[in-house]
Amino acid sequence: MKRITSIVLLALVSTFAIAQKSQDSLREKAVLSIKEKFPETRIFNFEYNQSLDRSFSSELLDQEFQEGDIKSQRNFKASANIPVYKTQKWSFTASMFYQFREFEFENIENPSSMPLFERNGIVNFHNFSAALSSTYFSILFKKPVIFNASIIADANEVNFGRFKGLLGFTFILKQTERTTITLGAIGFIDPSSQIPFTPTFSYNHRFKNSTWELDFILPQRLLFRRPVGDNGRLSLGSRIGASEFYIDVNDQAYGNVFAYSQIELKTGIMYEHRINDYLITTFQGGLQNFISNRATEKGEPTQDFIYENKQDATGYFQIGISIDPFSKNKN
Repeated sequence: MKRITSIVLLALVSTFAIAQKSQDSLREKAVLSIKEKFPETRIFNFEYNQSLDRSFSSELLDQEFQEGDIKSQRNFKASANIPVYKTQKWSFTASMFYQFREFEFENIENPSSMPLFERNGIVNFHNFSAALSSTYFSILFKKPVIFNASIIADANEVNFGRFKGLLGFTFILKQTERTTITLGAIGFIDPSSQIPFTPTFSYNHRFKNSTWELDFILPQRLLFRRPVGDNGRLSLGSRIGASEFYIDVNDQAYGNVFAYSQIELKTGIMYEHRINDYLITTFQGGLQNFISNRATEKGEPTQDFIYENKQDATGYFQIGISIDPFSKNKN
């Protein structure tokens, strides 16, 4: 599930800032809240990210493998979320994702014959995903609740990856003028997932007599945010991100295709600016820590990895632009 973070978030935080009881208002406010917090859920979103120089060391089958420097890592992501069908209680969305990754290695003294991807020079990867997501809006225990189900397929430019799915729900525990608390869960339909499900929790609080607010979503983010002028917003804090892509190895001793997963913690500053009704730009920068970097044979559980590496912390920056042609009357 690591590559479809935005769909997971759709089930996780859908009920933020919902104050009305009508189904139409529930749906509209939920959709706006998701888009406001997560650019990757808007109609179109484009991001460029670059991580700076750092050293790494790696192990293959629990044995010392290679070490050297990652001079830079560059990522470009593009996503589209197209509404397909909508009723008073149901909505269906088709999503498409593309991600390009480029690693530049140097100072690897003894490149191995094992053809993973660590070798001096530049290595590129292309990955694609498509998903169909359904969302159901209802009332449970006199509280708004949103159910979500998604089916996902992914691939690289050479081979098909695999099908995955998820089921999730979330509802409001408490809502006042300044505080919203939600609770939910997400279940993963994926044999390679380390856990079958995870609980979700969110806490949003606007401080009294202040422009600052706390935005906490377990396990994804902890941010302090405030508006800047009429069209800007500043955020300070940390976010956890995860991604996965496929590596074609074609080595019978190990397997033909590996799934490489990366979990990272980014801490720093983010500024968002609305240019007009349709365009929002974003800039982020700060410190990037790599929590887990593992490779497993495609379809195998992540805990059965045969390769892992450790990378030093480094700096990063990211720029992005989102396009939402349907947002003019919803701001």
